[in-house]
Amino acid sequence: MCICICICNYKLRIRQYAINMSNDVQEQELGAEVVTSAGVSIDDGIETMRSKFENLCRDLNMDRQTEVDAFRMLNEVLQHYSLEGEIGHWFCCALFAACRQSTTPTVDGQDTVVMGNCVPLNNLLRSCQMSIYEFTPRIKLWCDMANLPQEFIQQMEELERKFFITFTLYKKYRKIFEQVFFCPPNEKKYSKYSTKCSYIKLDDICWRLFLCCKNQKPTTTLDLVTSYNLMMCCIDLIYANVLAEKRTDLINPNFEGLPPNWNSPHFDETQARNHCILKYFCEMTDEAKTMKATVFSNIMHSFFQANTIFGKEETLLGLVANKNFERNLRSLNVSYEQYVLSVGEFDERILAAYQLDAGEHNNLNEQALRPPVTPLTRKQDLPPQSVMSEQKFEPVAHATNNVKKLSATISRITEPTEFVKQAGEEHIAKILKIIEQMGNKFLAKYPMRSEAENRFRLAKSLYFYLMDHILRAEIKNKPQIMRRISLDIFNVTLMTCCTELVLYAYNTELNFPWILECFSINAFEFFKIIEIVVRNGKDCLTRSLVKHLNSIEETCLERLVWQRISPAWDIIGSAANPLPPYMEVCEGRTAGPLQIFLRKIYQLGWARILTLCNELNLGETKAEKIWTIFENSITNKIHLLQDRHLDQIIMCAIYIYIRVTKMLEPKFSKIMHAYRNQPQAVNSVYREVLISVKENGELEYRDIIHFYNYTYVPEMTKFCTNRLNANTDVSSQLSFSVWVASHVLTFIFEQNVNLLLSPHPIERTTVPKKLIPNHSLYVTKMSKNEIQQSPDQLEYIISCSPAKKLEDMNKKVLGNGKRMLSFGDEPGLNAIDTKRLRFDQPPHLSQLQAVLDDRKSERN
Repeated sequence: MCICICICNYKLRIRQYAINMSNDVQEQELGAEVVTSAGVSIDDGIETMRSKFENLCRDLNMDRQTEVDAFRMLNEVLQHYSLEGEIGHWFCCALFAACRQSTTPTVDGQDTVVMGNCVPLNNLLRSCQMSIYEFTPRIKLWCDMANLPQEFIQQMEELERKFFITFTLYKKYRKIFEQVFFCPPNEKKYSKYSTKCSYIKLDDICWRLFLCCKNQKPTTTLDLVTSYNLMMCCIDLIYANVLAEKRTDLINPNFEGLPPNWNSPHFDETQARNHCILKYFCEMTDEAKTMKATVFSNIMHSFFQANTIFGKEETLLGLVANKNFERNLRSLNVSYEQYVLSVGEFDERILAAYQLDAGEHNNLNEQALRPPVTPLTRKQDLPPQSVMSEQKFEPVAHATNNVKKLSATISRITEPTEFVKQAGEEHIAKILKIIEQMGNKFLAKYPMRSEAENRFRLAKSLYFYLMDHILRAEIKNKPQIMRRISLDIFNVTLMTCCTELVLYAYNTELNFPWILECFSINAFEFFKIIEIVVRNGKDCLTRSLVKHLNSIEETCLERLVWQRISPAWDIIGSAANPLPPYMEVCEGRTAGPLQIFLRKIYQLGWARILTLCNELNLGETKAEKIWTIFENSITNKIHLLQDRHLDQIIMCAIYIYIRVTKMLEPKFSKIMHAYRNQPQAVNSVYREVLISVKENGELEYRDIIHFYNYTYVPEMTKFCTNRLNANTDVSSQLSFSVWVASHVLTFIFEQNVNLLLSPHPIERTTVPKKLIPNHSLYVTKMSKNEIQQSPDQLEYIISCSPAKKLEDMNKKVLGNGKRMLSFGDEPGLNAIDTKRLRFDQPPHLSQLQAVLDDRKSERN
């Protein structure tokens, strides 16, 4: 059976060819129906389509080579896919991809080129009548269908991320700008004829100043927190300029950050220049002020020297003076346009054209930065959700909260603690030497030195904090650990993990596994430190930081440890064959590196199998049989994972079970669709699977269907045959035909197959969480079954439900109608009654009352 599939986010035609021993070939439909195009069909509209395409290129003044490349790409896609929606939108994708893959020489005589052919994306979108929110999902599909290089896909992902960071900042900018400035009542009526800087043009200057600043020094905007601080520096500068020009008509009189006597005749430029509003909008004020005095000041002086802006360079004032504001606006626009054309990025000025409450803007909201996903494993280790998490996700606040939590706990720790120093001077000196060497590596590879020093300083504080907590926890069981704390691998991996946490807290663009490359650490050694950090960092790590640690642990286990150069293969190669199954690594008293590694792999594999099976409505019973197939691929066919992804093996295990049991559903396309809903899903997992390594070392990649047919099925056939129920007549139940020329196998079963099942991991019971440090009050998650079986349920949601609901619950529990928890709203309840009430309470209700008293005293 050869399954041919085109991988795309839309429904595609999938065909199955059943091949019998007599070479009779019958075509049979397996997949969903073809989605017809709402645009022009290939057969009867090719000339019309070409005419429209050529007219579009003329309108854009497109060069001939880009036009030819784009149309050829479009033709190739149409040979395999039916395109849904407006055909002009697909023209835009084809032209953009062709533009991005071309270069344009400059005229400076130094063989310098710029990316793209200098056709702005804005012009493309305008001519194709397409909005930015329609473009972003379309170009992702186009990358799949046109099979564009992975490098191009990564460029698109990076461009999209940068754009949505700017969009996130623009939403904050819009609110802050309207908070500090005021639009005069007659602004719109007279702004065209005014010689003064209007509110609208002030808005334009401020936003374009920020765009030019962040592109002048791209390394200053590697993370969201730094980008936000830079944006605030721009607003702060423009605010000072407006004050200096005495434009009181543009100042919001209700803003709490107004300087004293701001509308007095005696208010001068010096007072305006010295006034700073950063503290009103930047929770990390010191960091923002440092940026204002260093990075931002340097950028502004470079603008003056390059004649990008005009005014008083020594004071940075005069930017919105009557004689300067028009040419400053024009100059900033020109500077930004040159940057966009030279690097081929999205033109972020278009955000100013959207209204915050417009439908298109809401669509951008849906695509913008989202809360971090929750990995499937170790959910029980996550800290409880804060009140903030119940509110709408705010990326800037989220990143700031992560950094504040880290800084508040650890920033004062600048050296090993006294407890750690008990290890001895020799060990401490070695540790400090390791940290110094790693610091030098980080400073050399991080794009901006001043920021690198701050980031690594915070990471070092976190390292000293965690080292103290780890030693205190471990020394009880391993007193000799003090003599081993200077081991290189332990310190290097711990310092690497701390640095990664700091980079993530700032929402940096340097995503994992960049940090492994920075410190030359392999994933097999690195993943071992993660659980230790989670266990000992509870007091300083936010919920999202713990999520991130769980996520990068899964990234290591799903693909990085399977790279050909990974030390995991040395350990696997020296182990007995077959490798131990889950029960052996789980119950073994002595757990070596291999056992610990396999235990993690098995736990992750089962979590993902169960989640995918639930998504596919297969149920836990079938999931257990699929698990047995998966476990065998680990114990006996581990080479299938070399330079591949764990999810590729899981999807193949699910589908081979479907074929073995002769189930009609789900098809492989459904499995891939279900996979795309998983938190860890990336399209390269099913688009690019390693098939072979050629003699010259070149790697051959194909889609997952090709891997399944030509690699996975031949390897797993024997196991699926031999693991049938011993009580059944295998020869009468199983028949399969092999087409030798294509190495494709078809399993056809006349009766149900019953695999001998292997035990699978069981999710660890959730540990009860302590609500408040001062009281022994814990909460634990109730299972869905318990909730469903509870008769006459009463539900109380903390901070949401009215007190009456809790009163009803008390009555239900006590059965005597007395109200045991005081809310301070009972009339006539004196102190003696209250004491008697508390004395009669059961212990658990007394604890609840103590918590309520604490919270009441805090409010007072």
